[in-house]
Amino acid sequence: MRKTALVITIGIVLFIAGYLFYEKWYGSESTSLWNNVPNNAVLVFESKNVVESWNDLLETSLWNSLKSIESFENIKNDLIILDSIESGSVASLLQQNSLISMHVTKKNDFDFIFYIDFSLEKNQRVATKLLDYFKDNTDVRFSERIYQDYNISELTLDNHTFTYFINKNVFIGSFTSFLVEDVVRLVNDGYKSGFKANNVQLYDMPKLANDDGNIYINMETASLWLSSFMSAEHRKSLKELGVFGQASFFDLDISDTGVLLNGFTSYDTKSDFLSTFNTQIPVRGDLKYYIPNRASAVYRFGISDGGKWNNELVNYWKNNKPGFLSRRSKFEQQYGFTFSKLYSWIENNLALVKLEAFRGTGEEKLVFIQASDAQEALNQFNTFSESLAEANGDSVYVERFSTYEIRELQVSDFPKFTFGPLFGGFEECYFMLLGDYIVIGNSMLTLKSLIEDIENENTWGRSVVFNKFLESNLEESNVSVTFNTRRIWENLINELDPEWKNFALKYANQIKGFDLGSIQFSKLDESFYTSVAIQYEEQLVIKEKQSYEALKSATLNNKVITKPYVVKNHVNGNLEVAVQDSAYNFTLISQDGSVQWSDSLGQPMISDIEQIDYYKNGKLQYFFATRSALHIIDRLGNYIDGYPVAVDANLKFASVVDYDKSKRYRFFLADERGNLFLYNKEGVSLEGWNPRVLTGKLASAPFHIRVRGKDCMVAIQQDGIVNAMNRRGEMMPGFPLQLDARIKTSPFINMGSDLDKTVITILSREGRLIHFNLNGKVLSTEQLYKPTKDTRFQLIPDALGKHYIISRQDMARLVLLAPDNEEILAKDYLSSDHLNVQYYDLSSDHKIYAVTDVTQSFTYIYNKEGQLVNSRPFDSEQEIALIYFDSTKKYHVYTISGDTFKLITF
Repeated sequence: MRKTALVITIGIVLFIAGYLFYEKWYGSESTSLWNNVPNNAVLVFESKNVVESWNDLLETSLWNSLKSIESFENIKNDLIILDSIESGSVASLLQQNSLISMHVTKKNDFDFIFYIDFSLEKNQRVATKLLDYFKDNTDVRFSERIYQDYNISELTLDNHTFTYFINKNVFIGSFTSFLVEDVVRLVNDGYKSGFKANNVQLYDMPKLANDDGNIYINMETASLWLSSFMSAEHRKSLKELGVFGQASFFDLDISDTGVLLNGFTSYDTKSDFLSTFNTQIPVRGDLKYYIPNRASAVYRFGISDGGKWNNELVNYWKNNKPGFLSRRSKFEQQYGFTFSKLYSWIENNLALVKLEAFRGTGEEKLVFIQASDAQEALNQFNTFSESLAEANGDSVYVERFSTYEIRELQVSDFPKFTFGPLFGGFEECYFMLLGDYIVIGNSMLTLKSLIEDIENENTWGRSVVFNKFLESNLEESNVSVTFNTRRIWENLINELDPEWKNFALKYANQIKGFDLGSIQFSKLDESFYTSVAIQYEEQLVIKEKQSYEALKSATLNNKVITKPYVVKNHVNGNLEVAVQDSAYNFTLISQDGSVQWSDSLGQPMISDIEQIDYYKNGKLQYFFATRSALHIIDRLGNYIDGYPVAVDANLKFASVVDYDKSKRYRFFLADERGNLFLYNKEGVSLEGWNPRVLTGKLASAPFHIRVRGKDCMVAIQQDGIVNAMNRRGEMMPGFPLQLDARIKTSPFINMGSDLDKTVITILSREGRLIHFNLNGKVLSTEQLYKPTKDTRFQLIPDALGKHYIISRQDMARLVLLAPDNEEILAKDYLSSDHLNVQYYDLSSDHKIYAVTDVTQSFTYIYNKEGQLVNSRPFDSEQEIALIYFDSTKKYHVYTISGDTFKLITF
C-alpha cells in the first residue's frame, strides 16, 4: 500500500513512455498480458476498466474510512493530477485490459508488477503527451540497461526507482527491479513457468461480466505473503496454508457494506488439505447458538461421513506430516484409544473456537464435535476418562455446573492428536455433553463461561449484528473460517512484524472497520466453490463532547443514596433500574423512565442488588440486605414467602453464592466486626457460620470461589490477614495468611485449574502489590512508586472481573496504571478528597474509565486511550452503571444526582 501511490504518480504514466519502444521494435507482434505473469505471483488482479472500478470504490462509504490512510488518499490525488495533464487521458488508457500482480520481495515486504496492453493505436497520442510532460520534469532521472537482450528502462524520482520494459504489445513495470527481471526470464523461457500455465484450470471457470474485477490467488505464495506480516516466531504456522489448496479465482464485488469474493479453488488430490473433503458433501452449520460473542475465530468443518474423512486425513498426514502421524499412532498405542471409533459417530459439524482472552489468562479454546449418537459419544469419552484416571491411580474429576456435568480427560492435547495440529493448545482437557455435541475446553473455567454465555443468551445466534453478517455466508460448506477483527486484535498485534505492527496501530480504527469476515469452501464437482465475505462498518470514534442530553430521566421525592442498579425484566427482557432514596424507599424505574413502584425498607441497603431465580422457573427476584435483615422481593415489589429474614447483627456486607449454578443459593454475610454468616436460601443459618468469628474488620466483602470442586470462602481483613475456609467454616491449609499490610480495597482473583494456580492480588494502602495463591503461598510482592507519604492506592477490578487497574492519588492528582505499571491517564481534579474510580473492560476495543468526584458531584468518562469523553462532566454523586450495546455501537451511562436518575448515551 505504501508504494501504490508512487505507482500511480510515476509508474502508470512513465511506463507509457515505453510505448515508443513498442512502436519502434515490436510493431505487428503481440502477446497476451497473462503470458507475462510469473508463477511466483501471490495474487493477480484483472480488470477491463480500472478507472470504473476505482470510481465505484470512491462512491462507497468504505472510501470514507480508506481515504484517511495516506496511501489511498495519495492515489486519488495523483490520479487527478495525471488526468489534468491531458484531459481524460489516463482514464482512456486505463479503460484497456490491465493486470496487477503482487509478489513477496523479502521476509517482511512485497511489491507489485503492472501490465498494460498497448495494442490500440489511439494510445500513442496519450503516451506521447505524458512522455513529453515527464521529459520536461528535471526531477526525474532516466537511465537504460540491457538484461538478457532486453532493454530495461529506469526512472528515478526522490530515491524511488521505477523499472520497466516492453514485451511486444505489453508494458511491464515495477518499483522492484528484480521483479521485472523475473518477467524477462519468463519471456526468454518461452512462458513455460508462468502463472497461467501452472493454474490453467482457473481460467475455465465461470466469471461474472459486471463485477469490480477478478482476483487470482496462488495458495503457496499467498501463504508466504501472509507470513511476511508476522514476526519470525509466528511465520511457520501461516506458511502451512500453502498446502491448504492450490489456487483460487474470485469475482470481486465492493459495496457500502463490505467486500464479497465468490469463485472457485483448485486443489491437488494428494498434497492439499482440501483433498480430504473430496468425498464429503457440504453440510449446514448449526452452531451459532453455541458460539459465545467473545469468540475471536471459529474454524468449522462440514463432514457428511466421519469414517471416510478419517481415512482421507490419515492419507494426507502420511504424505505431508509423517512425523505427526507417527506421534498420533503412538498416542493410540499408549492410551489404548482408537480414533477411528470416534470418527464413526461424527456427524455434520466439527469446530474449533478461539476466544478473546479472559481474566488475563492465555488463549481459551473450545472444540465442538457433533455426534450422530450423543449417548454413544458420551460413553466413549467417559470410558476413556476413566481409563486415564485409573492409569494415573486416580479417580475421574467430575463437577456439576448448572444442569451440565463436566469431566476431565487427564491427557494433554487430545484434540490435536484426534483432528490435527490446528487443534493444539489443550494442555488440559475437560469435556461435557451439550445437546448432540461433545464440547472440549482447555480449562474448566472455559466450559463454565460457555454455559453462562448460552444461558445469558450471549451468543452469535442471539446477536443482531452476527445474524445480519451470517446472511452473506454460504448455508452449506465443508470448511469455514469466521473471524471477529476486534476480538482477535490483541493477539494479532502481538504476532505482527514490528514494522507492520506500527502500521496496524496507526490505522487501527480503519482496519477494525472490517469487523467481521469469513472464508468458506464448498465441494462442487472437481473444485471447491469459495466465498469470502468481509463486512465493513465505519467505526465510531468516541470524541470529546461539551455536553450530552439525557435519553431518559426520572425525578424521585427524595435524594437517592445508592448507585443505579440495572436489572432485567424477565417478562420482556427490558432493562430497568433499581435505587434506594434517603427515606429508605426501594424504587423500580422502567426502561422508559417512569417509576414502576416504590416501597420503604426502613433501613439503608448495605449490599448490591443481585437478581436470583429463587423458584428455578425463569422468573427473577431481587436479593439485597439491610443492616439487620435479608430481603428477596419480586419485580412487583412483593416479598417471597419467608422474607424478610432478620439477622442478629449489624451487617456490612452481603452477597449471593451459587456453588455450582444449581440455584441452591447461599447468602454470605459479614458484620461490622468481621464476623461471618452463611444462610441457605430458606433463610436458615448454617452450622459453623453463626457466626464464624474472625480477628478483625474486613477490607472488602467476603467472597466464594470454586476451584477443582473445592469451595473456598475467602475473607480479607483490614490488618492484612487472609482467611480461606471450606464450606464448613474450617481454615484451609496455609491459612490464615498474614501479609503484614493495611488493606482497604477489593482483591482481584485470577482463576486457575487448581489451588496452586489460582492467584489473588491485593494492594495495600502503602502501595505494596501482593500476589498469593490458595495454598497460602505468597508468590510475589512489589512496592509501587509512591511520590509522597500521603499517596493513596486502590486496586480496581473491572466490572466483569476480567482484569484490574491501579489508581494512585496524591491530593487532587489521580494517575491510573495498568498492571504492568504503564500509565493510562494522569489528571488533576477540583477536589483533593477521595475520587471514586470504576473500570469497564468490555473487550479489547471497548474500555471505559469513570472517575467520580464525590465532593463536587461530577463524573468524568475516559475512553480506552485515557482521553476525556465528556468535557462537561456528568452530574453524578454515586457510582455510575454502564452498558455497551453492540447492535447500536452505543454506551448507556446510568447516573444519580440528588433526587434525579438519568440515562445518557454516547
